[in-house]
Amino acid sequence: MSSLERSLPAVEIRAVRKAYGALQALRGVDLTIEQGEIFALLGPNGAGKTTLISILAGLVRADAGTLKVMGHEVTKDYRAARRALGVVPQ
Repeated sequence: MSSLERSLPAVEIRAVRKAYGALQALRGVDLTIEQGEIFALLGPNGAGKTTLISILAGLVRADAGTLKVMGHEVTKDYRAARRALGVVPQ
């Protein structure tokens, strides 16, 4: 791994929005998770946790914003982002 790869955030989420009709599931989420950090996404039912993870994993498309995994944009470089991400629901 190069020094540039080590300096990239593991996950970078900027201004992510997602609506399902009138329901605003995500309203401009910003989040950075650095490499080596331990992170838990917690919140009440309906807070948008599953929606955010589904967008990050490339299963759902965001209405706006950008998401990167190890520097790879989830929408533009889907395969590389997916290879760098492991999602374990539950």
